[in-house]
Amino acid sequence: MQDLKSLVNAQADLLYSQKDTIDQLQETIKAHERRLGPLGSAPMVRASVDYSPPSPRAAQAPPSPFAAQAVAYGDRRLTGLYDARFHSTHNLATPPDLRILPERIVLVRHAESEGNVNNQAYTYIPDSQVPLTARGHMQAREAGKFIKDVCTEAHDRDEDSWRLFFYISPYKRSLQTYEGICSQFPSQNLLGVQEEVQLREQDFGNFQDLQGKQREKAERLRFGRFFYRFPNGESGADVYDRITIFEDHMVRDINAGRFAENTSLVLVSHGLALRVFLMRWFHWTVDEFLSVYNPGNAEPIILERVPITPDASWRHTKSMYRLTPDSMERLRGCTEEMCSTDHLPRPGLKVSTRLM
Repeated sequence: MQDLKSLVNAQADLLYSQKDTIDQLQETIKAHERRLGPLGSAPMVRASVDYSPPSPRAAQAPPSPFAAQAVAYGDRRLTGLYDARFHSTHNLATPPDLRILPERIVLVRHAESEGNVNNQAYTYIPDSQVPLTARGHMQAREAGKFIKDVCTEAHDRDEDSWRLFFYISPYKRSLQTYEGICSQFPSQNLLGVQEEVQLREQDFGNFQDLQGKQREKAERLRFGRFFYRFPNGESGADVYDRITIFEDHMVRDINAGRFAENTSLVLVSHGLALRVFLMRWFHWTVDEFLSVYNPGNAEPIILERVPITPDASWRHTKSMYRLTPDSMERLRGCTEEMCSTDHLPRPGLKVSTRLM
């Protein structure tokens, strides 16, 4: 009985403490409304201060923690917009000093491989070991020249004032593409490289039976391309999950200042993986994803950093990048609306039943 009485007293003390907290929050909101008007409205200038008591209805409604938070921070979420200050990272979704953001993010699909010119290569070569063709090696070097021209042009032809950091798929055709790109740069421009298994090609199974794979691809059209999982392999949705994990880690590296001092990121991966990267980056729907085609082999797709503006403190790091017009043209089916970076509410979605 004594233990029960102690428990009741402890609960009563807790309730009284919570009531004191609610009373303090109510006073904060009342003071705010007397000075600036109701929560969520634009600040306005008053000729005199109104000290009349609040209505009984207002006094009876305790403020929510969300409303109390809005008083102190001017929360943009009240108007349906994105506010990076309240992102789940807790330490801002955009770095405090925006100069540490990479100048651009370059996506490169591997150059032409043996599998691109002969599907039978997958029947006797593990997918991870399929090499580039002679034409593919040349394409990789051309991609390196293109990236070099972009970087030097942005720095008034000064080749010593910028650097590249690479994230690459571990597949042989991606490694060879990376080597071809790097062959066009002096060592002082190469900051480093990190192999990421999450950037690999979609798994289609093990050694592929040519006729069996044709039947599976026909079945995929009936089932739906994005959600069809190949036997012993993956679906597009599976690739989406691992690319999401990779992007989250990459953004944390960016915000931690790992790529400061005029650095550009180069991701060397595969066609579907790079499309999924853009899908996750710009929050495409499945239908929008299916409307976009893979980029060509070794055709760089560039996300450039937008100009830094005073509103950047409430924007997520991802919203600080946009596709260049040339890159958008290389992605057949991609529209400007799909690559918006303003985080305004999207219009009503139009979902088609078309299977691609």
